[in-house]
Amino acid sequence: MTVTAEKVGRNLVLTMEGVEPFTVRPLPGLAGIQITDAYIHAAGGMSAADMEAAFVMAVDGARENTITGRWEPVPAEERANYNRIARELSQAEAEEILMPAFLWQTTLGMDGVKAYLEGGGGLAGTLKATGALSRRLGLLARTTSPEASATA
Repeated sequence: MTVTAEKVGRNLVLTMEGVEPFTVRPLPGLAGIQITDAYIHAAGGMSAADMEAAFVMAVDGARENTITGRWEPVPAEERANYNRIARELSQAEAEEILMPAFLWQTTLGMDGVKAYLEGGGGLAGTLKATGALSRRLGLLARTTSPEASATA
């Protein structure tokens, strides 16, 4: 299953062979930061419900809860992409749409989408793109000291 990605105006259009394209609108920056933070901390015990919420926001948008100040997925009836993904795609195919959409909403933008797709999608693409995201966010420790880098 081949997925291609193209930025059209402000939107990301993801096309999978044999399926109508998915158009993903950009999230507000604060919502993007929230889902990125949730994903990065997923290894520490993110619930399945929280992960699903992050992916719903990535493909269909979010609304700010004025009481909590946190971003939440749009109501179920407004989840055009997520509902289509759930009805039309297998689990493996769903990942091929959800991960690029999520990565596009992060600070990586199209670079994250390209890293995922060039990495072959799936686990390999996720590892490549997540590594790039970690480096972008400065989460990886330096492998050399600043002094060693300066003399190199």
